[in-house]
Amino acid sequence: MSAISKGFYKHLRPGERRRPAPGERSAVRLCRTLAAAWLILNALPGTAAAAEPVPVSRRSPVVELVDRCSPAVVNISTETEEAQPAYPFLGGPRDPVLDEFFNRFFAPQRERPFQRRSLGSGVLIDGKGHVLTNYHVVLKASRIHATLVSGKEYPADLVGSDPGSDLAVLRITLEHGVNPVPLGTSSDLMIGETVVAIGNPFGLSHTVTTGVISALNRSVQVADQVYEDFIQTDAAINPGNSGGPLLNIRGELIGINTAIHGDAQGIGFAIPVDRARRIVEELLLYGEVQPVWFGMELQELSPEVAKYLGFGEKGGILVSEVHPDGPAARGGLQVRDVLVSSGDSPLTSASEYWRVMQQIRANQEVVFRIFRQGRLFPVRLKAEAMPEEQIDGLSLRLLGVRLAEIAAVQGAAPQSAGQGLVIDAVVRGSQADQIGLRPGDFVLKINDHGLGSLKDFRHELARLRCRPNVSLQVLRGRYLYYVTLDLKGFSS
Repeated sequence: MSAISKGFYKHLRPGERRRPAPGERSAVRLCRTLAAAWLILNALPGTAAAAEPVPVSRRSPVVELVDRCSPAVVNISTETEEAQPAYPFLGGPRDPVLDEFFNRFFAPQRERPFQRRSLGSGVLIDGKGHVLTNYHVVLKASRIHATLVSGKEYPADLVGSDPGSDLAVLRITLEHGVNPVPLGTSSDLMIGETVVAIGNPFGLSHTVTTGVISALNRSVQVADQVYEDFIQTDAAINPGNSGGPLLNIRGELIGINTAIHGDAQGIGFAIPVDRARRIVEELLLYGEVQPVWFGMELQELSPEVAKYLGFGEKGGILVSEVHPDGPAARGGLQVRDVLVSSGDSPLTSASEYWRVMQQIRANQEVVFRIFRQGRLFPVRLKAEAMPEEQIDGLSLRLLGVRLAEIAAVQGAAPQSAGQGLVIDAVVRGSQADQIGLRPGDFVLKINDHGLGSLKDFRHELARLRCRPNVSLQVLRGRYLYYVTLDLKGFSS
């Protein structure tokens, strides 16, 4: 007899027995069922341990990601040696006006060496020791060093750089294998998805921050330079993070951290990896980014012109001229055609067109969707490297000036030798003519980029040809001033 049943009989006299009432029998059966269930549950394997707290793994996806990717993130340190005149009263960078003043009224000053150091970050992108970083991290560097998370330091060589995209590629010789960070894609990024930034802010080696993607396709202005198509993130990005990787939760490279918004906190920017991939390929092949060309002149489509052409969609880029020997002419493009899209990217403005162009390499085929005489159809064009003579023609058409290297022009001012270019001709009636530029003026910079040769000018003008305007730093006699020239229409 069970203990539960005995409870019903303990109050009877010895030898006395009676049958439980119906209600009592039900209670007995319920108690027996519950007791049996309790015994069965306690007999099951692992049931006794279920009452103890189960340990939760602290190795989150972010921890796993950092373990895999940190060895491929490098600390970049640079040294820059510059020769500066020992001005009696002023320090700072060289200036042609001050050079002339002090050399005229004082004995020629001896130059003294000046060393500048800077810190940044970079990321290994292949097994050959190629490191991707920002152009401004290695700008004017005399020596570059890359330090791994292990503390091992390597000298780094500059393979190539592109000021327009603020990217540069270095190469280091590794003594042992380090797994590079795999390249992801930035074409399918989602606002709100988790991202991780690794870098060396303020010289603090291998710092990890996390956040989300806050916005896409941001434009950022730094000094006189406007950078397009940035990833915006709230992952903390501080000085020294520049050039470091922005990773998705799978540990794939989706961007290169490159800029900080000076007026706000918690806002950082990164170059999308899809754009960086094309830049890297060009730098590895040629040491520079080759501007591509389709052989057509373009302008934004005004509502009046769109109505005249019968084009009812939003945006669009108008073809205003087609060069006879260019890819556009060979592909069948005509004046007054409207470029509606490139692949899956709608062309709603000049900036959107320029963003698409930055993804295109020489010899790459691009399918444009165009509008002509009431119908839409595709046109396939093959991009080509832009010929130098076309860039010189751009200078005359867009700026109204022709430049030459100083050594090639007789009568160039001696104090300007080796600095900038000289205006060789000015187109009559052009905006350059109207604001007073004339032959013999020296152009030292275009959009704050110093000009050491005609090649520098051609490269910068080809890169800036889709911008609304450019700024020139001009030297005339003792006077240094800036002029801004509008680029009405743009060449592609």
